[in-house]
Amino acid sequence: MDHVLESLIDFVEQTDFGSLTAGAVDRVTRHTLDAVGCGAGGFGSRPARIAREVARGARDVLSASLYGESDPVPVGMAAFANITANRYLDFNDFGVSGHPSDMIPALLAMAEAARASGADAVTAIYLAYEIATRVAEAVPADGGWDQGVYCSLGIAAGQAKILRLNRQELANALSLAVVPSLPLRVTRFGELSEWKASATAHAAMTATFAVRLARAGMTGPSQPFGGKDGLLERVWPAFDLDLTPTSPSAIERASLKRHPACFWGQVPVDLVLEVRDAVPLGDVEAIEVATCENAWRTIGGGRGDAAEKWRPPTRETADHSMPYLMAVALVDGRLSEEAFAPDRLRDPKLLDIIDRIRILERRDLTARATRDTSPTELTVQVPGRDPITVAADVPRGHHDNPLSDDEVADKFLSLANSALSDAQAKELAERLWDLPRLSTLDDVARLFRAFTCCDAS
Repeated sequence: MDHVLESLIDFVEQTDFGSLTAGAVDRVTRHTLDAVGCGAGGFGSRPARIAREVARGARDVLSASLYGESDPVPVGMAAFANITANRYLDFNDFGVSGHPSDMIPALLAMAEAARASGADAVTAIYLAYEIATRVAEAVPADGGWDQGVYCSLGIAAGQAKILRLNRQELANALSLAVVPSLPLRVTRFGELSEWKASATAHAAMTATFAVRLARAGMTGPSQPFGGKDGLLERVWPAFDLDLTPTSPSAIERASLKRHPACFWGQVPVDLVLEVRDAVPLGDVEAIEVATCENAWRTIGGGRGDAAEKWRPPTRETADHSMPYLMAVALVDGRLSEEAFAPDRLRDPKLLDIIDRIRILERRDLTARATRDTSPTELTVQVPGRDPITVAADVPRGHHDNPLSDDEVADKFLSLANSALSDAQAKELAERLWDLPRLSTLDDVARLFRAFTCCDAS
């Protein structure tokens, strides 16, 4: 067993509910509520419907609830379908490891199947965030691999904790979760596809399968990190894992979103909304955006994909297009799911605004940026007036500028009401706020099965 695997196992074994701070437990409940709300909001989407169709009818002794279906399905299939719904709107959280709340449905599914308590689920979620975040922090920011690799390790650790796997079983679960699971970041660049909603869901499904194999006795490579042709030799030659306890914890360093869009679009949308009332739409001559390299490369055309960003062909590309997001915010005064309807992608009014937007990477902003901050400066040119310039480093919802409990609850209800009655949505919110004190997840699962909607595109 290599030293990295030993360190991860030690960390998992030393973590229990009693070791969690009140602040960390509170963040777990907030991020769980937010993740489930995003799942309700994305429940009617085409990718989520496809995922449910594939999962529907499968049977297993270790089963969990599928959003909107009366019959349980194998835990891995429930994780895949429910995470696809959660991810579709691009409205769930953000952290160094990507969108760590993608892991939550897989952990809730295993907790339900194992008849675990809410405290067990909270501990597993906390652990998953820690493992995924610490591994992500140990590798270069642009290593070329997609965030599913971090999810695989986090989910395997959290599910193994729920199932109380012994040390050797845990080692095998982590090894079997990561060795066959190295997803490519091509998922998130150029013309984005529906797979964007399911990429981490697939990682969750394979991690769940790995945990089940390990529980049944299958062994995995004993040196997945440090062995010959292992991760450190072939994937992460620059790897510096630090598992020293930190304050704040990983989940306390994760951020929620105010807008349904890529994290790197949150600050630009905030800035557009800040100046919108001061500038009549028809008076806008040009909008110049200076931002950090991460934002420019991810959603500002900095990867040679400007054509897709200035004329996004799909919903998935549009929520990763800085010019499109800014144009919608300027025209509509908000960013909502309706902004990504096919006819809006071709709206001449939006395209006219998009053509007035210029985005560049500025070295001083890149130097100031971290992996979860997005220093951005926006300047609006108006004929006959001095330019209007606004700037920010972090968006509303960032852990340094957090949403209030009321804002988190309002966001949840606005999303959950698309899949549940008002009474059901409020009950689910109450159950999730009370997650650390639940004896089982039975009532939460009952409400998951109650999701319903019309066919959405």
